[in-house]
Amino acid sequence: MFIGLFRHIWLNFIIFALVVIFLCASSSHVYALKHYTKERKLELREQVRSMFQHAYEGYLKYASDYDELRPLTCDGVDTWGSYSLTMIDSLDTLATMGNFTEFRRIAKLLEKKMDFNRDINVSVFETNIRIVGGLLSAHLLSKKAGVELEAGWPCQGPLLRMAEDVAKRLLPAFDTSTGMPYGTVNLRHGVPKGETSITCTAGVGTLLVEFGTLSRLTGNSIYEEVALNALHSLWNRRSPIGLFGNHIDVQSGRWTALDSGIGAGVDSLFEYMVKAGILLQRPELLEMFHTARAAIDKYLRHEDWYVWANMNKGQVTLPVFQSLEAFWPGILSMIGDREAAIKTIANYASVWRKYGFLPEFYTITTGEAATNRESYPLRPELVESVMYLYRATKNEFLLELGESILHTIEHSAKTKCGYATIRNVVTHEKENRMESFFLSETTKYLFLLFDEANFLHNDAGHGDIIETAQQGECIINSGPYIFNTEAHPVDMSALYCCHDHKQDIFDGMDLQNYGDSVLTKKDFELHMKEKSETNSFCRTKSPLHYQRDRFKKVVHPQPPPSSKNPVQPSLAVDIEVFDDDNKPAGDILVESFERVKNELATGSTITSPAAVDLQNQPHNQLTVSDLQEFFSKKREHFKSPQDILDYTVGFLKNFTLDPTYISSLQLFEKNINELLGSVTQKEFEGTTKTLWELYELQQRYKMNMQLLTAFNLHSFGEFDRKMVERVILVLHGDQSDSSNNVIWNKLTSLYMEYTRALTNTTAMQNFLLKILINGSEEKPRNHKALLTNDEISKLPIETVDVPQQLKLFSYAKRIVEAEKRMSDTLEQLQKLMLDINNKQKSDNKTPKVVEPSLAPAASTDDQTPSKADDLTVPDSKVNRNYVATNTSATSTTSAIGTNLMTHSPTKENENGSVWTHLVDTFLGKTSSQKTKFDASELLQRTRKSLEKYDNIDIDYSLLTCARPKFIETFAYRYYYP
Repeated sequence: MFIGLFRHIWLNFIIFALVVIFLCASSSHVYALKHYTKERKLELREQVRSMFQHAYEGYLKYASDYDELRPLTCDGVDTWGSYSLTMIDSLDTLATMGNFTEFRRIAKLLEKKMDFNRDINVSVFETNIRIVGGLLSAHLLSKKAGVELEAGWPCQGPLLRMAEDVAKRLLPAFDTSTGMPYGTVNLRHGVPKGETSITCTAGVGTLLVEFGTLSRLTGNSIYEEVALNALHSLWNRRSPIGLFGNHIDVQSGRWTALDSGIGAGVDSLFEYMVKAGILLQRPELLEMFHTARAAIDKYLRHEDWYVWANMNKGQVTLPVFQSLEAFWPGILSMIGDREAAIKTIANYASVWRKYGFLPEFYTITTGEAATNRESYPLRPELVESVMYLYRATKNEFLLELGESILHTIEHSAKTKCGYATIRNVVTHEKENRMESFFLSETTKYLFLLFDEANFLHNDAGHGDIIETAQQGECIINSGPYIFNTEAHPVDMSALYCCHDHKQDIFDGMDLQNYGDSVLTKKDFELHMKEKSETNSFCRTKSPLHYQRDRFKKVVHPQPPPSSKNPVQPSLAVDIEVFDDDNKPAGDILVESFERVKNELATGSTITSPAAVDLQNQPHNQLTVSDLQEFFSKKREHFKSPQDILDYTVGFLKNFTLDPTYISSLQLFEKNINELLGSVTQKEFEGTTKTLWELYELQQRYKMNMQLLTAFNLHSFGEFDRKMVERVILVLHGDQSDSSNNVIWNKLTSLYMEYTRALTNTTAMQNFLLKILINGSEEKPRNHKALLTNDEISKLPIETVDVPQQLKLFSYAKRIVEAEKRMSDTLEQLQKLMLDINNKQKSDNKTPKVVEPSLAPAASTDDQTPSKADDLTVPDSKVNRNYVATNTSATSTTSAIGTNLMTHSPTKENENGSVWTHLVDTFLGKTSSQKTKFDASELLQRTRKSLEKYDNIDIDYSLLTCARPKFIETFAYRYYYP
């Protein structure tokens, strides 16, 4: 009896344990606490509609002529280009929510209002995803919204023409040696003069959805081809372990920021591999994604969190979760990996429930929002993943999370005219900004989460048949709809209504041969064929292995070196040389090249400092643990003060910081900009630098600022003209005038202070401590100096000759020379106006006497004053950014001076008056136009580049070789993984 009872209890225990194990192993290991009826979901949907309407009406009322609404002050602000960004960005959201009347009104308004022929610099990335993407989506939704269509739609239409107009203005960005685009273009002139060639990884890889759609609708292949070429160019530059950095030089192809992650600066690269692969039917893009994901899972994934690591070594550099990474579970759900997606989104949901929002940075190791990264600008990435994953799993936990997102935004972000960015997720303090993506993405994804019957959820179950001139009978509005990274939906079915791009994979196939029984038989026959045939392509490789191999670089075997002609080792040198004005110094480069060539020819050893520096170039990315190890050192660990100096300087020279971190660590002091010009900030934060280079630059800036302030040369309009001339003479090395000894003494004193700073280990410790505090969760602390002031003063310092000393003050030299040029120009203008006044008096006229002005400098080239009354003398100081530019005074004559008063543009001078040109020269303004852009030449180069990638035009019959079921199901989520 007891044995039977024991067996019964034991059996129940085993059953219970198995149930628990099954539940724990289930992919859907998170569950909702409540059930959502159809009525409840519709209630939440209407709450989202009210949220959108409140923000949208606030924008129309207070900021319709601006890019964005400022929700605390209820006014507008231009952010990305001054083209009513929010209006374009939210247009397809109106259609999503069924407000077709307003959609038609805004579409008509945009047709009349929009003109993109503007002399403004815009972000290629933002303009593409928001403007081009928004216009394309609105164009494809026009029929659904009841817009009166012109003949030929969807292959033509006003919104499509506007989208192409903008895309054409972005094309000059792709005119680079690598095919990867610049980050900024001028909508009228192309790439601005002096534009940095460094851009973020996502900026290169987030173009194919929009540009591919544009090519398929217009028949102009250039858009899809340049975007595809840019992606392949980026792909071929990933690291040996398969990771991408987050910033790259599009001219040299060199990575400038080596941290790899799935968040800011990289995120949408992976998103577009999947979405463009599906939308444009390019399986090679999905193959790219799965290859990239393997490296991500190996080096970046830790307990279903994703961290940042060095792209070359894979070591963790930043253990944080960024809110932009929250798109990742949605992408995983699109490829069918729901288990990994639900685990990761559960982590993100825990952060949301802790704060009510997602901070921009969340430190995984401490479980807290990162310092100075606590904001939440109403981002959509989490709710995007929630929507995708709910569609895939129907897990009501996701509805519960969506409801929480809706209610916290409504409770903490709402203002009287919109919804505000959350400045701090801990305190829920608001900030005066409402980004356009709140209306374009956040509200749209929330609406689609609760509106399960929305037409955008159509998966080709039904559609509309139309007639087109290009393709005859065509089906549209059948989906599936692919959302770009700004949540603008593109109807995939519509892309096949206009122009053939590649063959249909079903063409020429007898689909009856792809039933389950036939496929099973063919699988068996294929298996037997692999055993018996040795030369079969299908035996050796699957199609995707074949594609993958075609990505690999072919290395041809090299013949052995001949004893008669021994192969000389090559010296790969990557040198950037600049003169005192931070410009490439061609003569120095040629001289160095000739010297290296001669030394190689004679077999002598290269021992120049530049060569030594190149050979010992550091490659270690700084981490918190490195800094902690540095500060763990004590005085007794070293034998002498010189050992301490050598160790400290060696540490600074051994570690680097990427541009993004240099900026975020706030190492650059703002007053430097005011005194030395904005070029210094670009120099300081523009490229990857060693800690030593950053420290040394700080000391240089400090000495130059002290020189300017010592002689009151730091404020234009208040300096002594004679003192400026004396300082310029000294900085050019003139020692003939003994009255300038006070200036020489100051220069000598400052140089001695500079050289002592290069041995001041205490100052170096303070510099490193600032990096540690600003870059981690470390609280401010005091550290014990490794050396006393007396010990530092006894350390040897380098002595150099006078010309070398003067090079230290190149920044101050540039400033005072610019001030002298400006002073000379003003003096000439005053004399010129006096001559004009005297001439007018001699002609028996009585004009109003005026003095010259700097005011026209604020006007554009086509705004030309025509009367003397328009000229006034300003009392305000000239912006230091202009003063710092390298300008040259322009000589004028009285005849030209007369034209300053009455000149109107002529054929010889269509770009503005002589006055405008004079002021532009004197302020150093230059046209942003580089060279005439030739789209046909770009297309030729792009196609030549694409020839390297043999698998661009895929033979789809290959897919039936090893994976015939792919043809039958035709769904990537089944094919992968």
